[in-house]
Amino acid sequence: MLTRAAANEPITTAEAKALFAPLRRFSHLLLAVSGGADSLAMMVLVAAWLKQSDGAKPRVSVASVDHGLRPEAGEEAAYVGGLARQFGFDHASLRWEGDKPSAGLQEAAREARLALLTEHARTIGADALMLAHHANDQAETLLMRLCAGSGLTGLGGMEPETQWQGHVIVRPFLSIPRERLRASLESAGIQPIEDPSNQNVRFTRVRFRNAMAQLEAEGLDRVRLGRLAQRMRRADEALHRMAERARDAYELPSETGARFAAALWDEPEEIILRVISNHLASLHHGKPVELLSLEDVHKALQKARFEGVSARRTLAGALITLAADGVVAIQLEAPRRTASKD
Repeated sequence: MLTRAAANEPITTAEAKALFAPLRRFSHLLLAVSGGADSLAMMVLVAAWLKQSDGAKPRVSVASVDHGLRPEAGEEAAYVGGLARQFGFDHASLRWEGDKPSAGLQEAAREARLALLTEHARTIGADALMLAHHANDQAETLLMRLCAGSGLTGLGGMEPETQWQGHVIVRPFLSIPRERLRASLESAGIQPIEDPSNQNVRFTRVRFRNAMAQLEAEGLDRVRLGRLAQRMRRADEALHRMAERARDAYELPSETGARFAAALWDEPEEIILRVISNHLASLHHGKPVELLSLEDVHKALQKARFEGVSARRTLAGALITLAADGVVAIQLEAPRRTASKD
């Protein structure tokens, strides 16, 4: 457990060993290193860990993403490449090509960055992608999702290990404050690159970052937000398992889509919502359903169930029907016909 007294101290060898112990099961790690203090500290700490570790340990490669948004980005990637090679790591610079959106730029850049990194991981045979998100990032993410109206899953924040389009993504620093990563980099004598976009208040995350000082004064600091995220993930996992059991208990034979017995309506609302949303997500390769829309559909079906009548609603490209006897059926919508031209 990290203490407040150690909040500005470099990460110790023992701490790094504990943080990176789960990584030994991977054969090849790809580190995403932008040149900022956080990701450079990650590379420094991983290099030290490998040097001091005995036994099986993964091969490590490094990649930097040039988003094509700033002219200096190419030189910054080259700087990271030089440092990576000093540590004995292969390095690749990946460029985001094509037009950039005028709205939602940071979100689009994030998606493009992950796509480029996971594709490169596939190319070089890396079985895990490692990111340097830390406790401050987790706190900001939780606040952003709270303001966006996220449900329980979203309020779990970022997970230490997750899957993105079939790739394993690891975030070992989610309990580590930003200051400790920067102290670790400073102790290594390496100069980070400062991206001016990290101070640009037109970006949502920067505004939330700037608001953290005032929230911390009221007691809502990164420690409590991180603890909240852990508790939300714990509750989410429990409800996920309950929903899986409900699905297994109430699913009926069906030649098209899925059908659930009327007894599903005896379950708590959260379980019903999850049974429906999980099946909808399975129809779209795991893409989550917008929660507010799902709640609206559930409300309409519940009203029809109370009245003993049938109902039909569409959501996420699927047709959801409620029979008068309470049986729920979910199947993909039929493709819409387009008018032919003579």
